[in-house]
Amino acid sequence: MKRVKLIYIVDLALFVQFLLVGGSGLIMYFNHQAGGLLLRLIHDKIGILMLVFFVAHIVLNWRWIVGTTKKLFKRGNEIKENEIIDKHYVPIN
Repeated sequence: MKRVKLIYIVDLALFVQFLLVGGSGLIMYFNHQAGGLLLRLIHDKIGILMLVFFVAHIVLNWRWIVGTTKKLFKRGNEIKENEIIDKHYVPIN
């Protein structure tokens, strides 16, 4: 399976799991008796599965995370003193 397709499937699964865990969590929060033990069990199991998919998501996107972090904290990207102020300064007559 191609890497891009795998990332897409993992991200889609994470999204669906997020909706299920979030929805069941909201139901249990606002109505403590709704669904009972079955809803709680489903909520917990999908939450654990979501953690597994989250780790897979991080592993699959690790190169992007490292590359972006390096670009963000590169020495050449330092903001010089007053650079933002000088760039957007408009004199008032």
